[in-house]
Amino acid sequence: MDQPADALAADVTEEQYRALRAEVERHARAYYEQDAPEIPDDVYDRMVRELRTVEEAHPDWAVGPTPTQQVGGAPSTAFQHVNHPTPMTSLDNVFDDEELAGWQERLARSLNLPPDHDGFTYTGELKIDGLSVNLYYVDGVLRWAATRGNGVTGEMVTEQVLTVPGIPREIAGHKGELEVRGEVYLSRADFAAYNARAEELGTPLLKNPRNGAAGALRQKDPEVTRSRNLKAIFYALGKRDGVPVRSQSDILTWLGEHGFPTSQYSETLTGREAAADYHRRMTAGRSGFEFDADGTVLKLDSLHLQDEAGFTSRAPRWAIAYKFPVEEVETVLEHIVINVGRTGKLAPLAHLSPRLIEGSTVSRATLHNEDYIADMDLRIGDTVVVRKSGGVIPQIMRVVPEKRPPDAVPFAFPTHCPECGHEATRAEGDANTYCPNPACPAQQYERLRHFVSKGAMDVRGLGEKLIEQLLSVGLVKDAADLYRLTADQLADLERSGEKKAANVLAQLEASKTRPLWRLVNALGISHVGERGAQALAREFGTLDALLAATPERIEAVPGMGGILAGSVTAALTDETMRDLLRRLRQHGVTPTGETVQRGQALAGLSFVITGSLSRPREEIKARLEREGARVTGSVTGKTDYLVAGEDAGGKLDRARELGTKVLDEVGLEGLLEERGVVSGE
Repeated sequence: MDQPADALAADVTEEQYRALRAEVERHARAYYEQDAPEIPDDVYDRMVRELRTVEEAHPDWAVGPTPTQQVGGAPSTAFQHVNHPTPMTSLDNVFDDEELAGWQERLARSLNLPPDHDGFTYTGELKIDGLSVNLYYVDGVLRWAATRGNGVTGEMVTEQVLTVPGIPREIAGHKGELEVRGEVYLSRADFAAYNARAEELGTPLLKNPRNGAAGALRQKDPEVTRSRNLKAIFYALGKRDGVPVRSQSDILTWLGEHGFPTSQYSETLTGREAAADYHRRMTAGRSGFEFDADGTVLKLDSLHLQDEAGFTSRAPRWAIAYKFPVEEVETVLEHIVINVGRTGKLAPLAHLSPRLIEGSTVSRATLHNEDYIADMDLRIGDTVVVRKSGGVIPQIMRVVPEKRPPDAVPFAFPTHCPECGHEATRAEGDANTYCPNPACPAQQYERLRHFVSKGAMDVRGLGEKLIEQLLSVGLVKDAADLYRLTADQLADLERSGEKKAANVLAQLEASKTRPLWRLVNALGISHVGERGAQALAREFGTLDALLAATPERIEAVPGMGGILAGSVTAALTDETMRDLLRRLRQHGVTPTGETVQRGQALAGLSFVITGSLSRPREEIKARLEREGARVTGSVTGKTDYLVAGEDAGGKLDRARELGTKVLDEVGLEGLLEERGVVSGE
């Protein structure tokens, strides 16, 4: 029979305790301060619980600031520090219904109620896996936004937080001090998109959405933060002068009424069984959430009872985090297949013995690149532990070394393309390996499949099998050849016919006048997806204007950046690409231009906007960009003008140091008038 936890804790030596404490401290720094967690959250939670159990059995060992009594991590020295008017505490955890019952009994005792009291009303909320923030308002005006930090002192990240949609700068009519608290997160879709781009670039991948949100919010340049497309959900108030609320559910209602994003999953629950049922329902539906969540949070609804129950040294007695089970299964790595993409990238894919994980069968997992395989020392025949990252994407977590077959050998990443046999290449500093042969049949197939896909030219009826046939019989080699096809050629193909041929030709004809962004995306330029293609189409309006653009002009497109701009420039100046576009035009491909027209009154000028202004910054930014200006988030030696409102802060100081011209709103209007921009345009 297993020993109870307190009995095991009593047998732990002080040396073992010190080792466990050091390990917990190391992982806490990695998670809270470096945004680089090394172990899953559930493993860390259980280590902390084990440490707490040992400290309860040996209180004399818990000398100094122990991790079990701390909240979060030390604030980064890269940002200005700010003290929260009221502390931001952590939450204690439970992992099953029995532990939930134990928590409710302790709650009842703290309120001088019988231990079996079951009449509590709770609010149930999802525990979003992001970064906690605190917004501080005085008389309805946002003064600053900060991370939780160590619960008492956080990092001031006001400019970064204001890139998140839906955060009010002002709360009309409110007087006094107010703290609004919530979670900034990276959605699963944006997490996947970021990693897909990082994988193409050969740059480090985000380990999880929480890692991505924390890293984005701690960027010195708010424009980098903006590019991550962060979102937020708010659920609590700290200091709340003049807010007429009596319950947690009142707080959620008040937040929603005043423009703060709130969760659609919050519910009011009465009794422990209703709370447990809520947790079960959220557990079952977790794969459908937009964001990562690692559990539910149950809070006493009554603020009066919350005040009466009070706090421990690190957490409220009136709230608990009920953690989701993290399902990990062991399976066997049967094979590693190397696929070749449209850019020539050699992409390894793990084939696994099928296993059921969180309701679906998993038999494959991406392995990203050669280094990923080598770092994990993955070998064919290995028993591996698999889980779903974000509850969705299968991911190999680790190898089980004691189950490794004796004849297993390190995986030899191919030195030649598995499709065409051409020698593979890998540039210095790039984690990816490529086949440089443009005539590689795998690349031809992937390029054509991408060209006709729904997010590109959207040629319905031209599916994978038909593309394979067209390539195998030599009717097409690239996208321009599609527009030379005849009805007879298509009808003569296996499993085709006149009706199918006519449908494909009609779809190809319709695609000739698709919007410009679709053609730009269809060209398969490295690192440029739908969003980048749309930005380029909006900026330049026509294909000719895009082809004539200088590298500097492309880099100035909002959200483009140096790496993407270099990729676009290289692609559009390549002779093969130019020839493809020439032949597409010969066959009648004339994409429709974008309606957005941009002026040139401010072309070549760089602006930064800061401080409180009479109009939203986004409105001012859009106006400047319409006239050709580039608007960034940081003042540098290349900044021409700083547009500064009240409480401009550090950016104004920096501009003065560099001698950058500073404009208030009147000065900005004067500059626009000088350059011929009509007021209000």
